[in-house]
Amino acid sequence: MKKLLSIFLITITFSVSAQEDNRGTIKVQKKGNVFAVMFDNVNNRLVGKDEYGNILDSAVVSFNVMTTVQGIAYEESVVGTTLSRKMQNQITRVDRGTTLFFTDIKVKEKSGKVIDWPKFNTKIGFSFEKEE
Repeated sequence: MKKLLSIFLITITFSVSAQEDNRGTIKVQKKGNVFAVMFDNVNNRLVGKDEYGNILDSAVVSFNVMTTVQGIAYEESVVGTTLSRKMQNQITRVDRGTTLFFTDIKVKEKSGKVIDWPKFNTKIGFSFEKEE
């Protein structure tokens, strides 16, 4: 019985000391400056992404979006991150691939400074999803 008890205590001692070892711990900074801006086609909004891969929901302050749906051009100025309900309804009616053009993008950095972001475009629609 004493031998069993001593083996149990030795095992507990080794397991406790193994858990105190911090060599395998990964430490990641919570948030950094904006590294990229991308279109979230699920929630129809522009979001920022920092260099660590974190999504920054409130990084985008304003932007302009332009697109053509069934030969009709649509343009909208957005304050905030999300497209208006009207533009969301327009782009849900897309039956073929179309391109959204984002211009005049204003992004707020971690320090609070508002900077201009370069324009970019993204494809949406059924034919684009089929290509992948």
